[in-house]
Amino acid sequence: MLAGFGMLQSVGNNGKLQKTGAWLQELLWQKVQSGVDEFGTFQAYLEGGYGGGTLLLWVPERAALEALRSLCKINFRGRIVLALDVSEGHQTPFAGKLSALKPARALVVMPDAGIGVCHPGAKEVEPGSWTSLDDHREALSTTVTAPTGLVYREVRVYQAWQATNPVPELPSAPGPLVGRVGWEQGVPTYGVGLVGLRLSLEALLRAWGQA
Repeated sequence: MLAGFGMLQSVGNNGKLQKTGAWLQELLWQKVQSGVDEFGTFQAYLEGGYGGGTLLLWVPERAALEALRSLCKINFRGRIVLALDVSEGHQTPFAGKLSALKPARALVVMPDAGIGVCHPGAKEVEPGSWTSLDDHREALSTTVTAPTGLVYREVRVYQAWQATNPVPELPSAPGPLVGRVGWEQGVPTYGVGLVGLRLSLEALLRAWGQA
């Protein structure tokens, strides 16, 4: 269990990141090694017991408080890098973080429950309009300015991927759009639902020898 974070349990359910983000990141800065990368992704390095590899936990910024609460209740080995995605799910910052960190595995937090093990792929052809990869229309290509001022190009095409559930006792679910990015870099990547996050994380860590 992570020491020094007990106060998080007293924050009400309305403590969404828009209201708590500043102090939450400040707390992490004070307690653990932390930083911000060129895409504006805040990351905190959470150290567990001796042994085990590095796990990247990629979390939508709005879910940061709930994710950290879950982590505070878990005993683990190795390192968990909690990364707060400010890009609304873009694959470019995710690919950059994987390349820089080179984790043993990656988990992308999803809104619902279960372990995300596949995605058929999709592309955005108009703002908010998603379709299959075989649609003849060209995908959107957007220019994004990160909070740091970095400008990058996000092509709204997300390739299909399929994996085997590492904890078959937990329900399988559709995974994140960016999952293929991890597998292409040689990093086993799965989704993990925000509902029941602590239990899912514990089961995954046990399966990977980190608990």
